[in-house]
Amino acid sequence: MARLEKVTTSRDVLTREWIQRAAERASARLSRDNVDLQRLRQRGFEAAALDRDVVARHNRRYSLELPCGAIRNQEQSGRCWLFAPVVLAQTAALHRGRITANEPFSETYLYFFNLVEQARATLADVRRITERQDSLSVDTLRRNLSGEVMGLGDGGEWEWAFALIEKYGLVPARCMPETASSKRTKALAVDLHECFARAARAINTTTNNDDVVRDRALGDIVRILVAHLGCPPSVIKVRRRTLSPTEYAADIVGFRPADWRVIISNPLLPFKRVYERRASAITSHSPRFNLRRLNVSQRRLRHLVCASLEAGYAVGCSADVERNDIDHRRGIMHPAVFNRSRVYGSQMISDLPRREDIYLGIASSKHAMTIAGLDRSARGATPNKYRVVNSWGPELGDQGVYHMYSEWFEENVFKLAIHWSVLNDRERAAYGHPEPLPGGRFY
Repeated sequence: MARLEKVTTSRDVLTREWIQRAAERASARLSRDNVDLQRLRQRGFEAAALDRDVVARHNRRYSLELPCGAIRNQEQSGRCWLFAPVVLAQTAALHRGRITANEPFSETYLYFFNLVEQARATLADVRRITERQDSLSVDTLRRNLSGEVMGLGDGGEWEWAFALIEKYGLVPARCMPETASSKRTKALAVDLHECFARAARAINTTTNNDDVVRDRALGDIVRILVAHLGCPPSVIKVRRRTLSPTEYAADIVGFRPADWRVIISNPLLPFKRVYERRASAITSHSPRFNLRRLNVSQRRLRHLVCASLEAGYAVGCSADVERNDIDHRRGIMHPAVFNRSRVYGSQMISDLPRREDIYLGIASSKHAMTIAGLDRSARGATPNKYRVVNSWGPELGDQGVYHMYSEWFEENVFKLAIHWSVLNDRERAAYGHPEPLPGGRFY
């Protein structure tokens, strides 16, 4: 009789029995810890985990607050990076009495030109790829073309917004209001991708006719954009004057995009240096709007926010808003606003140090907002919290405003847009000597 061999199970193979035993142990532990599972399963994480002590300590007091106008709503789009810079311009103009609170600016106008500029860059990249097709494998060529065709999206960068404002100016919202497609951009994106696909195919299969194909494709894209978003105005009638959008931005609003700089705080990179991603500007031939960013410590980041607000300039910020630490009903941003021990029975999950969060990709810059106020006990003291103007409409948060506590700022804010005047001489000089970005990523 043959001898039976011993069966061994790899640790990498899960068995139904092991999972069942683990689930039963977890269920028993949750029961012993008196976790309200019914509330969690029926009403969700936020209702079950809300820490009432944090809510009780919360207040809406601010020792410094800048005017910002009405709360706007980006709806079902990824245009936060356009809404937040518009708030910077509006706050500065309101603070200096250049406009009134009922004169919001049009994000749709900037979105239109953003898509045209992205289309130009995409078609140029398609042409460069096809020119190299003899040196590329079939699969590589296909992947590169697909990446360009499908790469157009709503997302963007602070520097891109500043470049768009400098080149195309601003217009009042009444001159180019929101449309169904600016609020919900999916249908527009689908047809733009189809248009790119046809152009990429034509460029890839024809010879010595790229410029004709490109011009036709750009014309088709502009027609699609006009249909969905409207025709951008070339002049604005304001205060008995007829101005171009760039004149309106400079003369009436007084906003100079070239005066703004982007700051990051990444402990994985040396501080007090400016890093640049070459050829990253959205508008052609505008290298000064490349992604060029000064890296500073968190302490310096806090100081810059305070200095900017005291000088009358709101601060753009980009932060991680997807970490289960925002009470959207009250607008409270606090890392302890939800107590995970109430839903898991013990403090199983605790925040890693910022350096490890960045290294592992747990936290990253996802959403652009505007800081327009702060609260602190005395001048020079570290703020307790910051007043944040968001672009999620008045139905979320505290009528559209969010209260960002200093603990949340330390963990989740990764990037600032700061007025040039609040930087020191050494920081301003560093922008003239940018270094290549290691690995091509700021985080």
